[in-house]
Amino acid sequence: MRMLQLLSLWLLCSHATGANILAVLPSVWRSHYLFGRRLMQQLVAGPQNHSVTLISPHARGEADVAAPLYKIREIRIEDQDLMQNWLDMGMSFEAEQMHAQSVMERFTRMIYAGTTNVDLLLSDAQVQKLLTSGEKFDLLIVDLFLSDALLGFAYYYGVPTVAISPTGANSWLNNMFGNPQSASLDPSNFLPFTERMSTRQRIANTLMSTFERLTYNFFHLISQQSVYSSHFEVLVNELPNYRDLSKNLSLALINSHPAMDYPRAYLPNMLEVGGLHLRDPQQLQVPNHVRSFMEAAPGGVIYMSLGAEVQTAQLPSEKLSTFLDVFTHLREFHFLLKWETEEFIQPLPDNMMINSWWPQEAILAHPQVKLFISSCGQLSVWESIAGDTPILAIPILAEQEVLAKRLQQKGAALTVDYDAIAYDALLHSIRQLTLNSSYVQHVARLKARLNVGNSDASARALGYIELVLGTGGADFLKSHANSLNFWRAEGLDVLLLIGLGIFGILTVPFVATCCILRRSYYSQAAQDQQQQPYRTTLKAVGRMHSYGDPSSCTTPGTSEPLRRTRSAQSLSARSSCSSFSSATPSSNTSSNSTTPLDLTPPPPSATVVPSLQLYVNQGVYATQKTSHDDRMEPAFL
Repeated sequence: MRMLQLLSLWLLCSHATGANILAVLPSVWRSHYLFGRRLMQQLVAGPQNHSVTLISPHARGEADVAAPLYKIREIRIEDQDLMQNWLDMGMSFEAEQMHAQSVMERFTRMIYAGTTNVDLLLSDAQVQKLLTSGEKFDLLIVDLFLSDALLGFAYYYGVPTVAISPTGANSWLNNMFGNPQSASLDPSNFLPFTERMSTRQRIANTLMSTFERLTYNFFHLISQQSVYSSHFEVLVNELPNYRDLSKNLSLALINSHPAMDYPRAYLPNMLEVGGLHLRDPQQLQVPNHVRSFMEAAPGGVIYMSLGAEVQTAQLPSEKLSTFLDVFTHLREFHFLLKWETEEFIQPLPDNMMINSWWPQEAILAHPQVKLFISSCGQLSVWESIAGDTPILAIPILAEQEVLAKRLQQKGAALTVDYDAIAYDALLHSIRQLTLNSSYVQHVARLKARLNVGNSDASARALGYIELVLGTGGADFLKSHANSLNFWRAEGLDVLLLIGLGIFGILTVPFVATCCILRRSYYSQAAQDQQQQPYRTTLKAVGRMHSYGDPSSCTTPGTSEPLRRTRSAQSLSARSSCSSFSSATPSSNTSSNSTTPLDLTPPPPSATVVPSLQLYVNQGVYATQKTSHDDRMEPAFL
């Protein structure tokens, strides 16, 4: 009885203390950090009393000072080191350079930058101190965007892993979980294609998807394996292969929604939790001086931000001048502009306010905001829809262009191409979005489809995380497809065997037939070789029977070649005999003689002549030659 009481007390204490969770958000993009931090806040706010250790290159509370991170211990990596490395690898936060980079260049440079950033993070002194401190964790939550080596934490602590993807699903995440992905149905994140692809686009998407898979398997994984081995091999006695660590992935939380993106197939352990980072409207607060500026606008407020990391102050001068000319013309609006430097390029107009960081979600939820000028990032779009604010999209990257197209098709936005920024285009789009109420109505309709207000995404995410903790990894939700290598997953081994089978079916009968025919030919040739002397004799006798003595049709001292066909020899012999007869002077010769020729074969010679010499040596007839008068005598008897 006492043992049961002690066991019950231990279960209550373990439930009261909750789980110790390790979260690693290595991305230099602040939007990734904001999405993950919001999830951590929801975890520690629940009744389970969880605690979180958060490793990130972003400072605590820098994005939102009004919301302290309760029960969250944050280990800050020197973000300047990661930022500088990101720039050294050829990446940029300037809109002009980002837009100018080709797809292949951005893809390859991003792989280099992601791998080296993970190496810097694991080399940090605070991270090394945590690894050697002996502290234990129950769960790993990690942003796996080009940071696969961080799965070494899960093996080192022996815990299940939850992956988050703030930008939606990508080919790498699908590959790690074994989720099916078709090049004809699912466009690459690096191409500006929607799911409705033409034939030419499907060809380009197939090539890009193949390139992504090959690069991931034969380049990215090798570099991540090197980083993983160099940092975790010194901590354990036997380190498994990195490819085996992906089998430990228990859950993926994807920031997407079918109404926002497009319906597609996902495994049971891959959840779409679009809008997870959104907060309750009661928690949203705008600073007093900003609220006063917004409420003083006679026509409303237009808010402009091209992203958390994209620097508006680094736009080309001609584009900045175009924006400022439009803002100056629209005097009835007040403008909030994200500006990263302390000084403005010109005297600041009265209807404009600048700041390096704005409480964006709270501003977009304010009723005075009429329009959001954005590059169409995932988190920004969700916040704009939650605040019933139409969007003027100026996309910079391919995935932003795709999202802008979808919003425009749904009637919630208008798009101005980055290269086509002009005074007339901006002014016309702003006028249309602010004066036509249909855009606000379409945004409200899209908001209802996304089911933004009831926090269903947060409840589902937290429920599945508790399931992973309670079952030790939720192995029953995992697919065996993540154990297949590239060749087996793509069916290349099956195609190879089928090709070899078809080749064998077509080749074996052909080769067998050729062998039989060749063997029959050689057998017949051998028989002919054995019968050759007899046939040669028959040919010689046949010619003698047909033409008589060959020497009778030749002039003295010459010999007629016997290597001719029968018809040719007959014509030659007859013509020769006729000319010879007419040229020989004789008183007894009669041209009209009808006496038949003697066709009786001559008696066989006593001397045996080899049959071959009958063809090549005409001297065999020398013993049978007679004078010309003797040959012609029987004809005049």
